[in-house]
Amino acid sequence: MGTSDQDFEAEIDRLAALQDFDRKLKERVDRVEELTGAADEFEAKVQRRRTAVAELTAQREGLEKQRSEMDAQLEVDGGRMRDNRMRMSRVKTDRELLALQREIDLGKEAKQQLEEELLTVMDSLEKIGAQLAEEEEALAELEGEVQAKIEVPRTEASELSEGLDEEKAKREALAKGIDGELRGKYEMIFKRRDGTAVVEAVKGICTGCRMSLPPQLFNELQRYKEVRQCPSCHRIIFYRAPLEESA
Repeated sequence: MGTSDQDFEAEIDRLAALQDFDRKLKERVDRVEELTGAADEFEAKVQRRRTAVAELTAQREGLEKQRSEMDAQLEVDGGRMRDNRMRMSRVKTDRELLALQREIDLGKEAKQQLEEELLTVMDSLEKIGAQLAEEEEALAELEGEVQAKIEVPRTEASELSEGLDEEKAKREALAKGIDGELRGKYEMIFKRRDGTAVVEAVKGICTGCRMSLPPQLFNELQRYKEVRQCPSCHRIIFYRAPLEESA
């Protein structure tokens, strides 16, 4: 094997080594993103429940205040009506009697309307109380999983992230020895082909996509030590002679 063949083999070996390194690095980074994403999603779910509980609690407090004010107003109106009835016995003229009776009738109407509004408020309180109980139960269940669904994944992600900068620096050092154009092509294919950019051609077949290569291309791969791409999957392909053939 000539010097050019040796150079080609060395280049392919560097690409293969880089691919192995990138696969491990990608697996690690993907796992960190998976753990972080799952923790973020669960945390957002918990926060949505907390927000719902807070909103329902505020609504309940507002309705309870409104009910309390209505109860107080009914008490005041009831006292006024009792006073008016007591005044009936002291009225001296028909005109005063009619005016007092009119005031009593209006008071009754206002009291009836207020009681109806109070019933509506109490009905709303009952419904919101039921909703709040459901939300609080769901929140308690979620918060019981915080350790497993948020804290543990974040801890694991943090541990996996340690040393990533050093690993990326090692990766750059490994990639630096590869031709710039070839490296750019490799990196583009690696991203598009889910971590498999460099494959071997064996018996006329691309081991990346398992498709047959054009016979002329396979012959050229065997004769000329050049970087070529599979016409089907566009991965970088190379041919390595079997050991007995090399001997």
